[in-house]
Amino acid sequence: MMKIKNFILGLGILIVFGLVLWQGIEAFYPTPEYNDFCTANSFGTYPVKADGTLSGTCNFSRALQGQQDQCYAQEGQPIFEYDDQGCAVSLKECNYCNKQYEEALDAHAKIAFIISIIIAVIIFVIGYFLLSTEPVGSALIASGIWSIFWGSAINWRNFSSIWRFLLLLIALIVLIWFTLRLNRKQKKPWQFWKR
Repeated sequence: MMKIKNFILGLGILIVFGLVLWQGIEAFYPTPEYNDFCTANSFGTYPVKADGTLSGTCNFSRALQGQQDQCYAQEGQPIFEYDDQGCAVSLKECNYCNKQYEEALDAHAKIAFIISIIIAVIIFVIGYFLLSTEPVGSALIASGIWSIFWGSAINWRNFSSIWRFLLLLIALIVLIWFTLRLNRKQKKPWQFWKR
């Protein structure tokens, strides 16, 4: 009965820790919002008319299509000027709000990753010293592992394949080392009967 209770309490600590980590970062270093970079009227699409209907009577412009394609190639969103019939006649601007938003997300993810790794190390150390107090010690060690996972998942988009591999390999080696070290500190077999 005690093992089930400790398991449930440890799982609860892990779940609440994950929520505290996520909400703590959001409270003090919030994720960029899409609406801070792009507004609904930022976009227009060629060859759709300004009123939103399809342009069956608009003339196709190869030059305008080329400008639109170039804008898309630069990760921008074309915004057109329209004539009295609602047909796109020129490219007013190439809006880079989406690109700016993605860059802000990348910068935020890098900082969130660093914060979560620092918290993981702190929680690991605290969990190690509280290991004799179960389920707190084990739950804090699991929370440290969760912090590494969460920070890596947030920043996954910024890692190249080689960095993803190296990060996972280092985490695996540290966990194996930590587990071996932890299990060496257990009681000797002849002390098992002393309780």
